[in-house]
Amino acid sequence: MSNQLLVIEDAEVHLSILRKIAVQCGYEATCVTSVDAAAELLRSRTFDCITLDLSLGDRCGADILLLLNELKSRTPVIFISGAEDGTREEHVRLATVLGLVVYPQFQKPVDLPALRETLKQIATIADCEKLFAAVR
Repeated sequence: MSNQLLVIEDAEVHLSILRKIAVQCGYEATCVTSVDAAAELLRSRTFDCITLDLSLGDRCGADILLLLNELKSRTPVIFISGAEDGTREEHVRLATVLGLVVYPQFQKPVDLPALRETLKQIATIADCEKLFAAVR
C-alpha cells in the first residue's frame, strides 16, 4: 500500500513536479489548488504527509494550519513556497505554536533531491507507524 500525500499548490507546473516526486518516493498524490478543496479532503480523509504552498490565490496557508489544529492532525507538513523568508518563518512559528508536525521548509525553486529525501523519511516513519498499529 502506498503512502498518501496531499499536495496543496495553485501553480500547475509545481503540481506536476510534486506529483512526479511523490510517485518516485512511493506516494499516491492527491492534488488540490485551493484552501477550500484542501479543507474538504482533510475533513474526510487522512494523509501521511502534506505539502503546502503558503500563497493560494486570495487565501493563505495559515488557513490550512488552523484547520489542521482544529482536526488535531499529526500529519507532517512541508512548506513549499516562493514567499519571503520572513513569511515562511511566521508560518513555521504558527505551526509550532499549534503543535503541528512541521518538516524543513523549501523555497521555490525547490531543491528536488532534498525534497525526495524528506518525503522518503516521512514515508518510512508512516510505514513503521502503520506496521506498529497493525500488530497492536
